[in-house]
Amino acid sequence: MSLRLRLLALLALAAAPFVAPQPAASQAGESITLSPAERMAVVRALMSGAEPPPADPARMSDAALTSHLLDHARTEAGQRVRPREINRLWALEPEVRNLSAEWLVARSQGRLAEWALSLSPSDPRYQALVSARRRYAAIVQGGGWSPLPSDLRLAPEATGAGVVELRKRLAAEGFAAPEGETPEHYDAALVDLVRSFQALRGLEPDGVVGPATLAALNVTAEARLSQIDVNLERWRWSPRPPPADRLEVDVGAATATLFQDGAPALSMRIVVGDKGHPTPMFASQLEAVVLNPPWNVPTSIAQGEILPRAARDPGYLARHNYVFVGGRLQQRPGPDNALGQVKFDLPSPFGVYLHDTPGRAAFARPVRTLSHGCMRLEKPRELAERLLAGQGWDRAAIDAAIATGETQRIALSVATPLLVTYRTAFVDEGGLHLLPDPYGWDEPLARALLTAGAQTAGVRSAAPGPNTASECEPGRGQALL
Repeated sequence: MSLRLRLLALLALAAAPFVAPQPAASQAGESITLSPAERMAVVRALMSGAEPPPADPARMSDAALTSHLLDHARTEAGQRVRPREINRLWALEPEVRNLSAEWLVARSQGRLAEWALSLSPSDPRYQALVSARRRYAAIVQGGGWSPLPSDLRLAPEATGAGVVELRKRLAAEGFAAPEGETPEHYDAALVDLVRSFQALRGLEPDGVVGPATLAALNVTAEARLSQIDVNLERWRWSPRPPPADRLEVDVGAATATLFQDGAPALSMRIVVGDKGHPTPMFASQLEAVVLNPPWNVPTSIAQGEILPRAARDPGYLARHNYVFVGGRLQQRPGPDNALGQVKFDLPSPFGVYLHDTPGRAAFARPVRTLSHGCMRLEKPRELAERLLAGQGWDRAAIDAAIATGETQRIALSVATPLLVTYRTAFVDEGGLHLLPDPYGWDEPLARALLTAGAQTAGVRSAAPGPNTASECEPGRGQALL
């Protein structure tokens, strides 16, 4: 590569503004000539991406191939949109990169193949979702599936033409059951298949085709493909590579997983914010475990909920261990405390935290969007045990400390990274999950990605969404229900 190209690359890397990548030829004023090895590397990268190019890359000119590679880079590196410009609660953002400059440097150093293949997240879960996208893109290209009648209702042992249509609809999405002796019979095999479908769509797996299951069946193939696309985009916002030890919270699925040495070590259900108080997307770190925490009630919750209830029931505050401390309402520690008996301290830009809860029944629900924004944990003591294992604490010691009733804050000797994401489409050992979108966040992201495809500088005109987590009050000593 010429000295001029090297200098341009270094200057571009130093400036590193957020701009749409342009073909290196237009930046340098020179034509692009790729070697056979470089062409092979570019073609391989394009074909491995979530959205392969519309034409055969092997037949493209060098300039066209480079242009497509930079478009691919912009997509896979998560550079098409700025999440917080779409919604202030989307505080999980990728590092801003100058991909044109990276391309020039990689090529000058003979690392084009390595760079091109490093653009996509390497997490196997991302790659599994890419594979699912290809399958749904093929379904869409083949015409998708037809909707079922809006009045269709089916229970096990039902018979009729509706059962035949249900079999066809399930098969169109890959849920194919062995043909029964009577295709019109809603037999046990078909019931099991419907239950599998329901479980993968975030529904109660009861085997009955009622209104909710019918609505999920009648989501179009195009809409499912779009759902996968926005979730691939959210994957691209996560740190690369992710820390080997971390806690991942998936708000969309209402689950949490602790990773240790890069492998899942503890998984659990969680309760997340309701539609009026959505749990944000952000990155932070767990810094301490608090046993028997008090709850400093946010002013909005105190004035909007608890004090009006106490006005109607004069004994309410005393029964639930509420007191005023410095003019502010506080619930004393105890098993009935809204935070439960374990809380995890973290720097939180939105005032939302992870904690225990006395309301254990909520974890059995398929839909767990119930809180004011904080994340209630199904297994808080197990998580505390894992995090404190290297500091001389075991489960017996944690239980004994809680039994004293005294508040104790144990700082973690090594902070654990926290990643709070929002996924409505993901693949696990059970298959492809396509879940409801509780906060309605898929559609604005889909619109933003469409807009980004027609602009050269990302979605800078997108109006920021409202900060609907306004009841969240910042400060490590506070938490929301």
